[in-house]
Amino acid sequence: MSSAIQVWNPDDWELFAFSLLQGRHGPLHVHKIPAAHKGDYGVDYYCTKESVAYQCYAVEEPIDIATRAERQKKKITNDLGKLIANHVEIAKIFLGVPVRHWILVAPLHDSKEVNLHCAKKTKDLRDAGCTALDPMIEVMIQDPSSFPPDAVALGMSTLSEVALSIPSPSQKELDSWVAGSSDLLANATQKLKKRATPDQLDGVVAEAVRSFLQGNALLDALRSGSPDLHEKVMSAIKARTRRLQFAGPKAGGSAGEILHAELDALVAAIRAAAPSLSNENAEQVAYGSICEWIMRCPLDFPHVQ
Repeated sequence: MSSAIQVWNPDDWELFAFSLLQGRHGPLHVHKIPAAHKGDYGVDYYCTKESVAYQCYAVEEPIDIATRAERQKKKITNDLGKLIANHVEIAKIFLGVPVRHWILVAPLHDSKEVNLHCAKKTKDLRDAGCTALDPMIEVMIQDPSSFPPDAVALGMSTLSEVALSIPSPSQKELDSWVAGSSDLLANATQKLKKRATPDQLDGVVAEAVRSFLQGNALLDALRSGSPDLHEKVMSAIKARTRRLQFAGPKAGGSAGEILHAELDALVAAIRAAAPSLSNENAEQVAYGSICEWIMRCPLDFPHVQ
């Protein structure tokens, strides 16, 4: 499946980026320029020791690569315009030392078009001959992959909410999974006959497969990007799994009622264990896990005909 994308609000992204920059330069070497009073000069954070200026920008996700690139290019252009317009103040802030790097820090950099735009703006800044800027100043874009994994994980662990956008699996991905998982598909079909009417069965099974793949993709994204959060989520899932394996589903009720009860219980367990995970992601993980229980056991509807 396509990679999961962290959904950021601008304030959270700025705080997260601040954490990354403190890890890179040291807490005593990163300064913030508040934008609330007379703007930010096209700079959110800066380090005089390294003569580098940073601007933070998170587009509203999910969007496609081309749209993301266009918005990042526009941001770079606009903020470098502010940098030039306020070059006298910039020189004061940097204590007379010319700025050597201006870096846009974004959650995701995935288009070479932005690199080409950075090269163009680098030439523009060098040609401007501004004394506040180093003659060999360079414009760049970086995302979390430019920082050590430990620094990224530490920053993620401090967020009040982690929200990932998980794309639905494509038809090709669904077909590939079905072709290689005939036993799991047969289990799901046999069990979900107790939940769906014959004319609904194919759709219900297909939705179970989609939820299973999407839930796994989300867990993979958490494992790589937020290992502490992933560990908490997995602990909650494993605890519910052990209970279900030992005691089975609650006796009585239809297959739908059993599923509702298990979903509610698992979502509650995940939210309790990992309160910083968004509600939507907690539900996606729960749906995926329960679909896996149906495919592999331990979840069945033994008293439903």
